Amino acid sequence: MTNDLSGAKVLLEAHRLITGERQASYAHPLKDYTQTRDIFEAITGVSLTVEQAILFMIAVKLSRLRTALESNEIDCRDTIIDAAGYIGCLAMVLDTK
Repeated sequence: MTNDLSGAKVLLEAHRLITGERQASYAHPLKDYTQTRDIFEAITGVSLTVEQAILFMIAVKLSRLRTALESNEIDCRDTIIDAAGYIGCLAMVLDTK
């Protein structure tokens, strides 16, 4: 059975987003999440690494996915793609080291 949540389609869509339109809009994840980390620290006083900032975003998506699954929401494709994209962003940041 094939559907829009097939693993390959999700990963390809996430790849397209983080290396295409989103990267063009927001810059490389290292630059983007360095800014995110800095803003978070300015607001909270809590220091994070860039990797931790991305992991926090993954946690947000997992929380949303859990809520969707617990309420039997079938259409959570965007959340799944976003979570995969954040994993890809993490890998891109790690590749810079």
